[in-house]
This record gives sequence, C-alpha cells and structure tokens, in this order.
Amino acid sequence: MLDRRRLLLLEDNEASKEVIEILQSSLGLVRILVCLAFCDETRGFQVLTDTLDSVKKVAAGLYATESKINYPIANYSRYLFSFQQFFHSSYRARQGNVLEEIIRKTLKKAGATVFEKREHKNTLQNIIGIDTTSGHDVDVLAAKDNSFLLIQVRSRDDTGGTTAKGSLVELLADFLQHEREPEFNLYYVIYVWEPLQEEQKQSLVNKCQSQLERVITLQDDFAETLYNGGIVDLRSNTHLQLVYGTDKFSELISNFTNNRGATDLLREELSLLNNWDDMWLSYAMVSLELENMKIHNKFNFKILEEKLSKEGLSFSNEDIKNYNESSERYALQILPKWVEDTLPVDSPSEQLNYLRDLILLKMIFNKINASCPDILNKIYRR
Repeated sequence: MLDRRRLLLLEDNEASKEVIEILQSSLGLVRILVCLAFCDETRGFQVLTDTLDSVKKVAAGLYATESKINYPIANYSRYLFSFQQFFHSSYRARQGNVLEEIIRKTLKKAGATVFEKREHKNTLQNIIGIDTTSGHDVDVLAAKDNSFLLIQVRSRDDTGGTTAKGSLVELLADFLQHEREPEFNLYYVIYVWEPLQEEQKQSLVNKCQSQLERVITLQDDFAETLYNGGIVDLRSNTHLQLVYGTDKFSELISNFTNNRGATDLLREELSLLNNWDDMWLSYAMVSLELENMKIHNKFNFKILEEKLSKEGLSFSNEDIKNYNESSERYALQILPKWVEDTLPVDSPSEQLNYLRDLILLKMIFNKINASCPDILNKIYRR
C-alpha cells in the first residue's frame, strides 16, 4: 500500500469545500501546471521562455544559451529558468490571497461581517467615507456592531523597500487628511503574519510615522506605542495597530468581535491546510519532467497517455472518487509494461510510487481538461 495523497482537485465533498475555497488561488496555479504537462507541452513551455524580459536574460546570462541550442544543458537552462521564474512569481502573488482568505473565514466564524473584494471600493467610499482617487485598498475589510476593521496583510516584514512599507498606511492617510470624524470606530491594522526576528519592524514604524505626520499631528509616543503592538489613537474614533504573529492577531479578532472563542478559530483554520498535496506534487513532477524532456527527449506525461490508450484504460467517476486506490491499481497494471528507461527513480517501489503520482496528475487533467485552453491562453497572451 503506497502512501496516500490528498488531492483537493480530485475531491468533491463537503469536508474539502472550505479548504478548496481558501486555497482557490493556489489551486489555480496547480491547474496551470497540470495543463502545461498534458496539453501541448512543447508550446506551453516554449511560451514560458518567451515571457522572460531582456533584463532577466542579461542578469542570468541566458542570451548566451540561445547560440548553443544544440547543447542539451544550455537548452534546458533556458526552460528551467523560465519555468522557475514563472512558478515562483505566480506563487508569490497567490500566497497573499491564501492568507487573506484565512482571515476572512476566521472573522466570519467569529461573527463579523466580511466584505468581498469587489465590495471594498463602494464600502470605503459610501459607508466609511474614504474617498481616494489613488486606487488604494485594503486586503481585508470587516465590520462588527458600530466598528470597522481594515487590515493590511504582509507575509513578513523583510519584503519590499521603504516605498512598499509606506504604502501600508496610504489609505489611512487619505482618510485622515479630511477633518470629519466618523460616527463609528475605525480600526486600521497592519498585520505581519511571520514575526521572524522582526528585523524590519523599526523601519516599518518609521515609514508609517513619516507618511501619517504629513496629514495629522501625531502623539509623542506614536512610534513607541506602534512598535510595541499597542493601539494608537489617531483621533477619538480612529485607531492604528501593528500586529506581529498569529497569536497576537487572534487576540485582535477576539477583541474586535467580542468573541472569546475567536482565539482558537485562526488556529483551526490553519490546521485545515496542513494536509494537501496538489501543489508540491505537481511542481515537483513538472520540474522533473522538464529535465526529462529537454535533456533526454522523453516526456513521461506523454508516455503515460500512450500506455493508458494502448491498454484501453480510462478513468471512471468512481476511479476519481476513490483516487488513491484506483491510481495504485492502474500503476500496478502499467509498471510491468513500462520498458522505457525514463523514470527518474531506481527501485521498483519508487517507480511504482512515481507512476502512481503521474496517474494522479493525469486524473486531475481529465477532470479540468475542458478549461485548459482558456487557462493556457492567458499565458500565451502575456
């Protein structure tokens, strides 16, 4: 019996519904990887190399490889670099969406009203009274009783320069430059998810201070209070707080919603995400197969499809539903017929495992295959 996988893109049950909603953005990247693997792999990976701008090519020395296309390593390096560049830039953009969705789910469960992103502009302008022409927004916007909570989320404080740090309070500065006092409490929170060593904390505080003191007179203890995680009263009903780490943020949610049980809700949401395999599996398999394709001129995704077709094997709805058992069964059936020396692992048990994982990705492809043209066209148009 092989180790079990949990692939959210193959699940369709109530138990997985919330996790899939939280990870929707990350699963979108998984869909791209699977479509690249099984749907016109040559064009897909070629297009990724075409998305590299000249700066990246110069900085990585990739222009030199273009004159060495007959040397497999040089050819592979272009594809590897472009794939890794595409994957990591796309992943970085998506991980923030996951953090925001976790916070939204937690606030809803704690009893707050949480506004969808598409509702932010209208809520900020027509309800809260923040009228900005600069396109500023917040990551999460919620309300409870007569209070609004505006949250800017950062995964850590050592990303982005001084401009990025200052942008965290630009929306608040837009609001404060008007003299009117809101009839409700407005809590503006900068939340840094990973405290790490808090190496950039003072820099973050300094930049917030320099941005806000342009539009309002700050209290003498502003920097100290903000640095220590206290609530800074900018006006009688307008407050600013800098929060580091999930424990402190859980306390903030509890205080805002007046729900003592809220301190455990964030931990519960995070625990839901500890067991899923779609991303690491698709990323690792596509990375390995890219090397196979460009150095050895073999592509196991394509070989698998040929084997399945030759054996007359197709995946039923019941196979998809019981994907762990059925993928292992098909792998056991195909492995004796896999005479090609293309699997990147050596022992029979490892080969069976690898083949099973190829089959699982093929199952995902079969499930999402109708949407692949639209998914890949977005890449082709870049």
